[in-house]
Amino acid sequence: MTTPHPGRFFDNIRMTKPCFYALVDALTSRGLLPHGQTSRVSPIEEVALFMQTVGMHKRQRDNMERFQHSLETINRRFHRVLSALCAMAPELLTPPNFTDTHSKVANNPDFYPYFKDCVGAIDGTLVPAWVPRVDQNRYRSRKGRLAQNVLAICDFDMNFTYVYAGWEGSAADARVLDHAVSQDPTFPFPPIAPYRGTRYHLPEWRGQGRRYRTPQDMFNHAHSRLRNVIERAFGVLKKRFPILQWGMPSYLLNHQVDIVIACCTLHNFIRKFSNDDIIFNEPDGDAPQDMDSFYHRGHPTLSEIEEQRNLRDSIAMQMWASQNGT
Repeated sequence: MTTPHPGRFFDNIRMTKPCFYALVDALTSRGLLPHGQTSRVSPIEEVALFMQTVGMHKRQRDNMERFQHSLETINRRFHRVLSALCAMAPELLTPPNFTDTHSKVANNPDFYPYFKDCVGAIDGTLVPAWVPRVDQNRYRSRKGRLAQNVLAICDFDMNFTYVYAGWEGSAADARVLDHAVSQDPTFPFPPIAPYRGTRYHLPEWRGQGRRYRTPQDMFNHAHSRLRNVIERAFGVLKKRFPILQWGMPSYLLNHQVDIVIACCTLHNFIRKFSNDDIIFNEPDGDAPQDMDSFYHRGHPTLSEIEEQRNLRDSIAMQMWASQNGT
């Protein structure tokens, strides 16, 4: 395989060259991508063809021409890397830090001390799904598209800390959250929801709308500013990996789920090992936003709803009192 020209490396591989070689080393040193002496395909080539597939949405037949291997070899090597990345996922998709307050909160008087216990943001997004005709109704979204639901939590550095993929249907919100809680007692549930019936989205506060009218209004603005990180994380994820926007018609459903997990794992790896990544370093206003995100409210118990409501009211009143000097 010929290495892409440095000027085109990022466009072809979707990460910097040092990060790419660090990834290959991480997979091989852990024994996740062993290389036999008689193999004609090196780990570098395997990872490159995988990145071409998910990062440039190349078909396997395109890669067959590009890498000059049989279709069977391309397909087998793609799935080797996919399995290796999924095996490395628990190492990179790790729970957030529950003890320390993140600097984004601690260093901003708009957020601290009111949100000092906030560890990240939760949201869901849709990824196009290709399923057999008999199962299509189960995977049809509210907009009528075939999609798998992906629920994720990220911290304020845009690292994914929790990912659930592969859920079907337009009413999967509560089931995903319920299942996540049942599988992991450390799951930060229930998330604090914003006030309904009060403006929430960031553009609504621009210009003359910056003046707060009520404690609920003030709370919603802070909540929206903090939660925006998950929409940015989804936007960065889908910009880097167009396969998550355009669909995966060549793969079985369980492999489509694995591809989501693998892309989230790569997202975190790049975040950790590439400080000069172009996509992550786009200014906040220019960073891609996910248009398919949807806020998960879940299915908490009555006592959890009451506890959430009391905590939200307490934070809102503290913020309001601080602003008005009372």
